[in-house]
Amino acid sequence: MKYSIDSSRDIPIYKQVADAILKDIRTGQLPVGTKLPTVRELADNMDLSQGTVKRCYEHLRDLGVVEMTQGKGTFVLGEEGEPAGSRKDRAMAAIDGLFEQLADLGFTPREMEIYISLKLHGLEEKYDVVKVAVVDCNPETLQLLENQLSEIGYAQIALFSLSQLYEIADKLRSDYDIVLTTSSHFGEVESALKSRDKLGMMAMRPATATVIELAKLDEDCNVGIVCASDIFAGLVRKNCSGIGQWSGRMPSHLFGSGAETLRSFLADKNAAILPEKFEVFASAEERRVLHDYEEAGGRIISYNYTIDRGSFMYVESLIKRVMNQKRSV
Repeated sequence: MKYSIDSSRDIPIYKQVADAILKDIRTGQLPVGTKLPTVRELADNMDLSQGTVKRCYEHLRDLGVVEMTQGKGTFVLGEEGEPAGSRKDRAMAAIDGLFEQLADLGFTPREMEIYISLKLHGLEEKYDVVKVAVVDCNPETLQLLENQLSEIGYAQIALFSLSQLYEIADKLRSDYDIVLTTSSHFGEVESALKSRDKLGMMAMRPATATVIELAKLDEDCNVGIVCASDIFAGLVRKNCSGIGQWSGRMPSHLFGSGAETLRSFLADKNAAILPEKFEVFASAEERRVLHDYEEAGGRIISYNYTIDRGSFMYVESLIKRVMNQKRSV
């Protein structure tokens, strides 16, 4: 197994390899049950660091398309005859296929945009959607919430910062069917809206995979946090408290401070904790610095802050109930 890698691209190497494997899973080149090469085998075959391949496999595991079993190996998951991966991943693959077909027909990107916009306008008139506003205090959590809530059909998600709450309260009341926030901010949002009729609460927790990776860190290692806001850095410190000695001494660095400043920050770090989907916040230069850090043996831990299962089921049922009410009118 070997894939083409372009180190000049802004996409991290581990993500390029993961995307290539994911494509082979969806097209059937890697059927359900296939055992993937060991981390060492794939690293040697592609001339990559074992850390890069390990992160690639962990990313695929987090997507739910492979299973990593200690002592047995890494295996492709999914139901026979159906593409693996999340609902969002399958949608993106379908869109990629559509774009390829339109390009083969000679359409320019601008022409594609025009025709797709026309079709979307028609769909919006045909189908109702549930307009959901999500309010939280930091951009990293908002991004994570959007990624998770996008798995629910019929939900049109809009993100709002808690710092804007009283400025947008009237808009939230009039323009949205549901307003969601975390348990930490429920009281404040309820006070601003002056009602809990449209309000839903979500409990959040660190993902199990994240906790496991953090627990593997050596007691005396030097760990730093790289993120977009001081609030998220504080959240990580709070949730990591007591996991290891390193958790009591975690400095943070914010994206946007410059690539060389980031490089200097990482120079003495054994590991760096970053929000999942950190690419949204990092510049191209900062992504290259992180890639170089990982290639040099630094460990990057993706911090995934996820909606509690019970809360997700509650939100899903809430959205479906509002959708059914709209359809019955």
